[in-house]
Amino acid sequence: MAPENLLNFWNRTKHDLSQFDVSFTLEDVPERSTREYRTYQLVLNSFHGIQIRGWYSVPTDPPPNGRFPAVLAVPGYGGMKEIPTHLVVSGFVVLTLFPRAQGESSQEWQLDHGTKITYNLFNKDDYYYRYAYMDCIRGLDFLCCQPEVDSSRIGMWSRSQGGGLTLATASLDSRLSVAVAEEPFLCNYPEAINITSSPYKELYDYIKFNSDSTEDILNTLFYFDTLNLVQSIECPTLMNIGMKDETCPYNTIMPVFERIKAVKAIHIYPELPHSPCSDFNAHAMNWLRRYLGA
Repeated sequence: MAPENLLNFWNRTKHDLSQFDVSFTLEDVPERSTREYRTYQLVLNSFHGIQIRGWYSVPTDPPPNGRFPAVLAVPGYGGMKEIPTHLVVSGFVVLTLFPRAQGESSQEWQLDHGTKITYNLFNKDDYYYRYAYMDCIRGLDFLCCQPEVDSSRIGMWSRSQGGGLTLATASLDSRLSVAVAEEPFLCNYPEAINITSSPYKELYDYIKFNSDSTEDILNTLFYFDTLNLVQSIECPTLMNIGMKDETCPYNTIMPVFERIKAVKAIHIYPELPHSPCSDFNAHAMNWLRRYLGA
């Protein structure tokens, strides 16, 4: 049987997501709030009826244009992420969202075997990142129905796994007005399967153990590889690469960047390992302000 068309697969997946209500609860969290913003704990209904969690932070000063621009932020592969408070104090509503089995959301649902990048790798319908990509889109659903958010001014900025999730979300949902994918993971699997540094090593070891099924594994990964998705991105997209990054190296990221057809830019840092970069942070803030109007 021929593999399912990539576009059909994701259209079907997004249709499946739409069958689950965008129901949620918000609870005020004073210990994560300041005079400049209020933070709420979010519990949100997502794909297959699984609950996911996050922190929803809203500036206390009234927005100059009636509604705030918003930024979706998601964690790296370790699953934890602090609220990017520098964005909130700069006038952005921020949803710090944890896809299922990560960070705060692990209270609701956990993997019953394997790791995120290898979970149900022989079945694309039940592969972990099918769930995670839809959790990110459900985060956009939430932001778009908040009365204080201008749904025409939503961006996404995250690093490593979060950068890969940013590229995937921008590829699958045109509601993003800008995407910042910092040192992105989940890129160019035909190259990434040969990487022996963590966390791609989990994939390398899994394939080594299942070497007779390498083609089947790559057939699954095809549907989730940002290399195959980013041609659909419509929003301005900013990326970076550290040339000393052994976690998400150049040869995984650059081919993905080259396939983006939208307005785009990439910053390459010769001495940067897999770590945050203050210079890139400044460029990212400029992109958010330029394309979200904060």
